[in-house]
Amino acid sequence: MTSESTYHRLRAANPVPFIEQTDSLDLFRQITALAGDPRLDNPARKPFIRRHGVALVVAFAVAALLASTAFAISRLVGGDVVGPSVTQQEFLRAQRELTLPPGATWPDIHFGPANSVTPRGAGGGIAVLNAQNAWECYWVQAIRAGDVPAQRQAQAALNALLTNNILEAPAGAPEDYTPPNPPSVPYAIFAHDGGLDRIRASYAAAAAGHPRNLIQSCRANAP
Repeated sequence: MTSESTYHRLRAANPVPFIEQTDSLDLFRQITALAGDPRLDNPARKPFIRRHGVALVVAFAVAALLASTAFAISRLVGGDVVGPSVTQQEFLRAQRELTLPPGATWPDIHFGPANSVTPRGAGGGIAVLNAQNAWECYWVQAIRAGDVPAQRQAQAALNALLTNNILEAPAGAPEDYTPPNPPSVPYAIFAHDGGLDRIRASYAAAAAGHPRNLIQSCRANAP
């Protein structure tokens, strides 16, 4: 069917197939003289709905870390905010508590201008995610090199991060969720959306000889 035949069919179905064109203002005057729609006087207000995961205050620092898995880090959108110097100190302090794989180094992150703010603890959470990605990439390299001891070391380090430094918010928790008894170590909080389960599954699959998802995570989240 050609575009011309389709056009003719649409024209034939038009209940008003012909509209007289005129430069006169009569039609405009007739329309504007009609009574207005009363619904427009007091339009119903739509409830404000905050889009999930949008309010990342320091998104510039963790954009790469949010690429492949649902890293909804509620610590980055909390109400207890601090200046960039505090966040920088949290990030540096976490580096002394977390371990990177051999050959890896911490990225040089600057947390915005002096008048910007981030939630307290965000620096530690970002360090946790950087360590996680570093160990994932180290595991990928060990797989490609056939280095079995290094593979086991990477898996053990990632499992330790999942156990000690990564939490999952309860179902229905707000974006600014903070655990009632926060751990004393640096930690990141994942949304209750299945992302953490997918990470665990990808590690188990890599250990079983199927590292595709691990490779994708390393590539997507690398700084």
